[in-house]
Amino acid sequence: MSIENVVAFLQATSVNDALRNDLASVLEVGDGDISDSANLDADEAAALLGTRGVLVAVLGEQHGYAFSLAQLNTVIGVLQRYNAGQLTAEDYKSALGLSSTGDDLPAASEGAKLLYRGIKYTPAQADSSEPPVLEFFKQAANDDALKNELANILATGDGDVSKPDEMDAEELHALRSGRGALVADLAAKHGFKFTISDLMAVTDAFQRVQAGEMSEATLARYLKSNKSSNVLPLVGKVVDMTYKGFSYQVARPAAVQDNTSQVVGFLKLTKTDESIKNALQEIIGGDGDVSEPGELDAHEAGQLMGPTSAAIVELAEKSGFRFNVSDLSAVIHAFQLVNEGKLSWDSCSSILGIPKGDQPIAETAKRVYRGVRF
Repeated sequence: MSIENVVAFLQATSVNDALRNDLASVLEVGDGDISDSANLDADEAAALLGTRGVLVAVLGEQHGYAFSLAQLNTVIGVLQRYNAGQLTAEDYKSALGLSSTGDDLPAASEGAKLLYRGIKYTPAQADSSEPPVLEFFKQAANDDALKNELANILATGDGDVSKPDEMDAEELHALRSGRGALVADLAAKHGFKFTISDLMAVTDAFQRVQAGEMSEATLARYLKSNKSSNVLPLVGKVVDMTYKGFSYQVARPAAVQDNTSQVVGFLKLTKTDESIKNALQEIIGGDGDVSEPGELDAHEAGQLMGPTSAAIVELAEKSGFRFNVSDLSAVIHAFQLVNEGKLSWDSCSSILGIPKGDQPIAETAKRVYRGVRF
């Protein structure tokens, strides 16, 4: 499965009549030709990003193009951003792995590039030096449809969390709860890929600005300087410094950067390490195996996020895994969303930073997404 297969699948819709007809039937909108941005309209994009995306992935595999739902969503999100003028031609090619001199480049008219959901953009926006989390927050603030989607997921606020002074306590709590996984999933569908750890890092930094611990200028420098990191680190501490009479702040990264990966690593051991499995069983009951969504039942989830969570954090630390109660809760919520069919396992894995080759999951959780079996 790969992004390249999605691109090849899209390009084939312009030359393969059988594929084009099958796709039109699955989407129930458009003519089945989505080979470039000029041929992808808003209705087709909505169908591809909705529950019919599952059927499209199945269709792709039937025609020899194996790709995941998350990979399809990512490509469509990149196409939308290209159409909106947020990505240059080179950025587009880089995002989808197309060569700079060869491969087909989706064509977009100037009007299509500069207009998206009724909002005009300029190509200069593609030069943003901010992390994907902040880019997504700012995009949502300027796009009424996306802002409403975000507000609905958070179930609080107006969907504008683009700056520290726009994010209230209820929105902060929602972003750092299990809803954060759905926020990251929504962002990925619109071309903004980040992990829950990245989301927590940005919201933590916003909270520090709100508390007066860090200035907005320091926040901007910190986020920009860490944009190229694989995982956006949490702020460890903010140090006030002086150089030749000039006072300034330096935000230091925390020692442990990707706490949700620490949680996943600990949970994984409950399948293979008998001592950890038994110790966890004593704390939460059940069989002690909570290594993946399919092994997690409602009682175990309640215990992991409830009164025994502190004891589990302590057990994990003794085993060499460092994370806090919030990190544990975020991962367990994400597992629950997979079990409920509200989040695909591919999206969950990407959001939690689970390596591609390390994704065990029960068959029932693997084959249900948003109530659609495939």
